This record gives sequence, C-alpha cells and structure tokens, in this order.
Amino acid sequence: MDIFTEAHSVASSRLHLHAKIKAKLKSLVAIYVVLFCFHAGVDAISVSNALGLSVTMDANGKYTIGSRTLAWSFGGEVGHPLRNTTAASGEDTVGRYKRIFFEWLNGNLAMSGEIRLYEEKSVILFSETCKNAEEMPPDPFPAFTSLPQSLYAFSYRQEAFAPPQFAANDCSTPWLLFDDQDNALVISPASHFMVASMLGDGKNQMSSGFNPRLRNLPAGFSQQTILSFGHGINRTWDLWGQSLREWEGAGPLHIATDATLKYLGYWTDNGASLYYNFDKDKGYAGTLASLVAHYRQKQIPIRYLQLDSWWYYKAATSGDDRTVEGNNDPRGKKNPNMPEGAWNRYGGLLEYKADPYVFPKGLGAFQKSVGLLLVAHNRWIDPESPYRQKYTISGVAAVDPKWWDVTADYLHKASVQTYEQDWLYSIYQRSPAFSSNLDTGQNFMDDMARAFKERGMTMQYCMPYPCHFLQGSRYDNLTTIRTSADRFSRNRWPSFLYTSRLAYSMGIRPWSDVFNSTEIDNLLLSTLSSGPVGIGDAIGFEDKSNLLKVVRTDGVIVKPDVPALPLDCSYLNAVHDDQSPLISAAYTDHGDIKTAYLFAFNNSPTEAHEGRITPADLGFNAPVYAYDYFAGTGRCLDAGQMLSISLSRKVPAYYIVTSIGKSGMAFLGDANKLVSNGKQRIAWLKDELGKMSAEVQFAPTEKAVILHGYSATLPEVTIKAGEAGPVQYDSVTGQFTFELRPDLQIPPDSSQGDPVRFVTVILKNQTNKLAIKSNNGCGR
Repeated sequence: MDIFTEAHSVASSRLHLHAKIKAKLKSLVAIYVVLFCFHAGVDAISVSNALGLSVTMDANGKYTIGSRTLAWSFGGEVGHPLRNTTAASGEDTVGRYKRIFFEWLNGNLAMSGEIRLYEEKSVILFSETCKNAEEMPPDPFPAFTSLPQSLYAFSYRQEAFAPPQFAANDCSTPWLLFDDQDNALVISPASHFMVASMLGDGKNQMSSGFNPRLRNLPAGFSQQTILSFGHGINRTWDLWGQSLREWEGAGPLHIATDATLKYLGYWTDNGASLYYNFDKDKGYAGTLASLVAHYRQKQIPIRYLQLDSWWYYKAATSGDDRTVEGNNDPRGKKNPNMPEGAWNRYGGLLEYKADPYVFPKGLGAFQKSVGLLLVAHNRWIDPESPYRQKYTISGVAAVDPKWWDVTADYLHKASVQTYEQDWLYSIYQRSPAFSSNLDTGQNFMDDMARAFKERGMTMQYCMPYPCHFLQGSRYDNLTTIRTSADRFSRNRWPSFLYTSRLAYSMGIRPWSDVFNSTEIDNLLLSTLSSGPVGIGDAIGFEDKSNLLKVVRTDGVIVKPDVPALPLDCSYLNAVHDDQSPLISAAYTDHGDIKTAYLFAFNNSPTEAHEGRITPADLGFNAPVYAYDYFAGTGRCLDAGQMLSISLSRKVPAYYIVTSIGKSGMAFLGDANKLVSNGKQRIAWLKDELGKMSAEVQFAPTEKAVILHGYSATLPEVTIKAGEAGPVQYDSVTGQFTFELRPDLQIPPDSSQGDPVRFVTVILKNQTNKLAIKSNNGCGR
C-alpha cells in the first residue's frame, strides 16, 4: 500500500475520529522542504504558481494575494510583526503546494499561521493555530481590507433552508464575489463549520473567523479557510467544492445505493395529502396500505415511503414561542380534525418509537406489510423527553453516541433506508453549546453520520443552515438535503436552484420537497435536480402519464448526471435586474456527446421577458441541436449563436440541447422522457464520422420506447438484441423518430443492480453529410 492509498484508507474510517484522521492524513502526505526565511535585507516572501496566482507576506504581517489572470489583488494584515517566517513546498489531499509559514505574538497569545498556494489549482488555503488555550477566539485570518472594486457579493443566509442572497452574510457560509466579466472567487471556512463565520461586506472587508459566542478554545486549536479563483462562476463553485471535499478527506458518495435517489417515492410530509391525515375507517397504517395497493393496481411504480413526524411520540407543546402553524390549540394538536394522541402533536420528540395508534403492530411489521423501503423523519429532543434522564442531551440535541446507536438500530431493524433529520436550524438555535462550544455541534453531526453509516443507511438533512451544508461535506452517507421550503411550488424555484448550487458543491443532491404528480412543471424541475422525486397526491388523483415521463416502469428515475443549477448569466443578470429570467441547466455527459437540459422561467410577476443564451454559455464549443420540448420544434446552432427564449409570466421554457458531432446527427433519446438522454435509459453514446451508436436500457416489463433526434438526411438504423419500427423522417425539419423494441426472449441482466435488457442502436448518416453549415447554422 503506497502512502496515498494508506492516507485515503485512513480518511474513510470511522467518522467520530475525523479530526485525528485528518491530522494523520496530512502528516502522511505533507513533506516540507525549507526554501528560505527572512534575513537582513529581505522584506517579504513571495510564492506563485503557473496559473497566475501569487502570495506575498512581509515582515510586518502584511499579506497580499493576487491573480494575474483576473487582474485582482486582495490585501490584509496580521497586525503584528512576524518571526520564524519560512517558505516551503509539500503535498496534501488537495494537491502539491507552496507555502509560507510564520509566527507572531498577540500580547501573551502565541500564534502561527500558514498560507498554502496550490501549484496545479487556483486554490489557496489559510490556516491559523493558537498555541495556548484561550477563552476567546483569535482574530480573523485571513482578514482582507483591500479588495478589488466593483465586485458583486452572493452568499447564503442564516435561516432555514439556507436561502440565497446577493449580499455577503456573516455566518458559516461560502461567499461568492464576481465581476461583470464573469471572473469569480469563492471563499469559506474549511474547518469547524458549526462555529466558524465569514465577516464583512465583500466590498471593504472579507474576513474568516468565528461567531461571537464561541469560547474556551484548547491549546493547539487550528482553523482553516479555503479560497478558489476562476473565470466562470460555476467553474469556480466547482473548484471550491471539489477542493474543500478533498481537504476534508471525503470518501466516495453513497448516491448509487440510495433508494430516494434511484426510485420514485411517496411522501407524507407537509403539503402532502396524507400529512397528519388518513381515512378514519382504515387508520393510518390501513390508509397507507390502501395507497400502496392502489398504486400497484394502477402500475405506478413507487419504491419507498417517507414517514413524516406523525409516526412517533411527541410532546403537547412546541417548546418555543411561535404559533403552531396557525393551530392555536393549547394542547399542540397538529390536526384538529384527527383524534388526540401523542402522534398528533406539534412538540418535540418524547420517544423515537412508533405510536401504536398509528402502527398497531410496530414499525417493522408495517414495513413488511407494504413491502417498501422507508424514509423516517425525526425532530428535536423535547424538554419533557425521558431521554434526558438516560442520555447526554445538549439543548434539544442528542450528543450521546449511545442514543444514536439505539436509534439507528431501531430503524435498521424496520428496514428504514434513510434517516431524515429535520428542524436543523431550530436545533442549532435552541442548543446554545452548538455556537459557544467547539465540539458540541460537530459531535452531534458526527455521531449521527457514524451511527447510520455503520448500519449501511443514508441520511437527509432538512431545514439546514449554511453550516450544515459545509459540515455535510464530511459525510459520504449524507446523500440528500432540502434546498426548498415546504411544499414545492413555483415561488420556491429561485431559492431552490441557487441553494442547489451549494448542495452540489458539497457532493450532496438537492431535494425539492413534495408536490403532486399533476404539476408537470414541478415534476420536471424536481427531476432535473438529480435528487429525489417524491409525490404526495390524494389516492386516485395521481397522473400516471406524467410520472412515466420521469421513471421507467420499474420506478427507476431517468435523470441527469449534474443537477439543474443557475447559469453564470443568471448571476450576472440578477445583480442588475432582480426580475430578470432565471436560466438554469442540468447535464448528461456521455463522453463523446453532452446533453444540456435548459430550464428557464420568468421572475417578473407582471411582465413577459426574453431569455438569451448561446450554446457556449452551456459549455458547448461546437454545433448543437436545441429542441424545444413543449413545442416539439428545434434548430441547429453554432456555439456562439444566440438562442432567444420568450418567457410569459407563468409558463417556463424547457430545451434539450445536445451536441452535433462527427456523425452529423443529434441524438435526443427517449421521446417520452423529460430527461431524454438520462443514463438510466441511454446507457452510452458513441459518435463517429457519419455514425452514432447508443445502448438503450429497458426495465423488464417495458416493451418499446420511441427514440428521436435530428439528422441532415434520413438515417439508416441497425439494431442488436432487439428490433426497430420504420423510421419516420421529416425532410423539412430534419427530425426523425422510430420505435425500438427489446428482444423479450433475452432474460434481463441484473449484474449492475436493477434488472434491465440492453439494446444497441446504430444510426448511419446515409450520405455522411454534416448537419452544420458555417454561415447559417443548419442545412441539408
């Protein structure tokens, strides 16, 4: 085992040892070579990389970082003379770097600092260490007071679901600074996320420090801050997120094994038909069993159920001063039209166990009766809970590893696949040690992740602060996070998309929250998120045809690889006009062929707007075919040609944009799926001169799909392991369609998980005529 394999192995072990693991990891891979230090006649030390970044530190503690490429410079100072300053090189989990190390005295406080400039990435890591135990946190570092002019700021607010704001917020959030030329910087804490804080306004000050309540730091305490530069806002977000996760030593994600990310599910949370509501003649368990039976009879393939806060014992009052969601019943009865009981309350958790009124035979017996995997919700620990006599509870949070083990065991035995921790913002607010103590909040999060990971279970965060996203970068079994307020709807779309950017940067998939299957726009955007797709329709009111635009008949979601995120132009337009259209895109990458799924909508409540975008804005550098999904029309575009999108006040636009490669064709995939080239349907694509090949996946009960695309001439179709119907070709538009059928005599292949049949399609451009003309974009 080489040193890097050993380091990765160490980094992937038990989460509650994470701090020791990271120290071990860095000691394994960091080998320093001293280059020089301050001496007579040397006033400053500078290091630089080949990407145009440089760092300079002088003997008086003044430091400057500069980007030659962006023509940006940031300056700050420690505020004290430095000593023992050296420059060196080394390597850590982010990559090879050059560093400047230095020490100083702040009164009686002995401090050391370090700035790492990575050689192959436009990334800088700052670190400060307190050598003594101290009651108060150290001064912020870095603390920039000289910033480029005319930068715009964007960050996330310290509120539930981390809503976005085009301003710099003082909390544990990343800051994005950018200019009109699409140059960008992202900076954030890189450790101790639960107590860290960005500080300043992003114009005259940009500092990384701590929240004002933090106290009593141990000797040797160290804090890091990470900063990434780039041309392109989303490119810089990606670099920041990747580098932060590398620094944290994050392991491979459990996305491929999470049922909520693979399959269609039914949700019972706020906004769903069965949220604290059921058929009184059947009871809660009977109502859910009837729903499952109804969906099976209708062949609507839900594969899991989410159980919200109604299934366990809760207290009668909320424990805070807020009105109970419009219900002023002093007993805290959640649904006044339903029977009284510990299940039907608004308060915190009394006991994490199924209320027998809801599940008379217990949670495990209910799961076996419906035969579906479960997602189980949880709240905060109530002040009246008997858990306080048995376990360590801080505020309203369980910080006792034994409590988490008992809880995880209970759920695991009942075949719960995902644990949903809700009310994270409220738990933080009502647990004072989360912000005043270095370890309490982190231990809460670490023990939760450890307990469920050890049992092969995944997690979902709900109502998070920005710090919970950052903390989530540590956990490979945190697969999903809510980025929208309850009950997904159009007014949630902007926040959902911008906060999805934060989730995806941290390696977590965004979740839109529940909606009804009749709402095609919500269904489309939720699918484009690459996160869960969960419905909450009343029994008998679901829309099967809409759902089969999203899933195969086995319930597998056909989705993009990369979620829908706001394009750079949306950030740039928003700072000048907050009612400008929001244009986002998701992606499927087949190597030879990339497909973008462009979703745009009007932010103005009163006026129609026009969105303008080029294929280059979507990342294409060659000709594409842009297909208007709802209109059924398309056009060829060169990479720099403008696509104008008319947006009414209510109706969004949806385009599928795909490469036209050497084949001269654009393959649009399954005509009856919203994400038509998703890899759950189109396993691979290969583009060659005059020829395109594709492998199509079929669920065991699927008998045919309709494939479509664009070609300059009528394509010739050859099939392996199936058969095709006649090709329908429109010589005016260049669009073609044909039906593809698998060979049902070939048994499904289960080697990669869900059983599927594979059919290979080969399309040939009969004249090898390219689809693009340089002067007008499209020709035959």
